[in-house]
Amino acid sequence: MSEDVRPDPVQIVAKVGSSFRAADPERAFEVWVHLASKAGWQVSPVEGVSVDLGAGDCGVVDIEGLRYLVRQSRRVRRALVDDVTGGPAERPVFAFAAWAEPVLS
Repeated sequence: MSEDVRPDPVQIVAKVGSSFRAADPERAFEVWVHLASKAGWQVSPVEGVSVDLGAGDCGVVDIEGLRYLVRQSRRVRRALVDDVTGGPAERPVFAFAAWAEPVLS
């Protein structure tokens, strides 16, 4: 018997957008769905569910019988190079990413 080596859907984080601007919610949703499918999950977008785009919600998916809300906000670290001190310097910032949270209702 082989052990399931797929990452749990809540562990899948898709880098989308930049440090300054979120990706289009539809694009962020597509990128996350692609990564979850690539990880071996059967992912089906759920149509007709309203989401709060202003709060970072991107859409709802059904993954093998359980529903997840795909969201995006600043969630992944990256280095930003700026020159406010007169020379290039790197500083850590948070960039936008998409991830899924289980729908528990």
